[in-house]
Amino acid sequence: MDSQLTLVNATPPICLTFSRNSMINTTLFRDETRHPAYTLTTELRGSATNLHCSATGKLLARVTRRELLPDVLAFPDIDNDAKLKEVRLSKWMRRCKLPDGSHAHIIVSEMGNCVLKKDLLHRLALFTEYDLSTPIAHWDVSVPGSLSLVLYPGTENFHPQILVAFTVQELKMRMAEKADLVAQSRAAAQSKTLVNVN
Repeated sequence: MDSQLTLVNATPPICLTFSRNSMINTTLFRDETRHPAYTLTTELRGSATNLHCSATGKLLARVTRRELLPDVLAFPDIDNDAKLKEVRLSKWMRRCKLPDGSHAHIIVSEMGNCVLKKDLLHRLALFTEYDLSTPIAHWDVSVPGSLSLVLYPGTENFHPQILVAFTVQELKMRMAEKADLVAQSRAAAQSKTLVNVN
């Protein structure tokens, strides 16, 4: 009996492009088709950000930022779509320290534990706990002023969770970067003042 090797084209990754470089109000378009896939909206007061499926309008996730209490994340209950199941954001995205000394976040998913960490090439990338070198999702920041999220095959049922994790962490990173710039500006202004006084 002769056997033949049949090559099958690998499924290409899905690319979700943000209409605006915003983590709170934007539409995410799928690949080059420019079909809206998801919408991120934030209430006027800025306390809750919702992720909706663009095709159906169905709420997929809600992140609620609270001043005194911990931030919470809500996904529709599997048994009852009308009910949202809330969990503390810090319990869902647990901060951890990796063997190389860097910090990351562990997210429990259908794929097992996933690690969301800063990445030199992609800025932010998601890995399975068993392979910290090959991302299953990452930012594509190759085009200046544009932002896309690349999602690899096998993550299809996990897209809302990945989107929430990336947008929450990216927003935190941007806020920290802005605070660093303000601190550097103040330090530069103070040192300039000290030089002028002497």
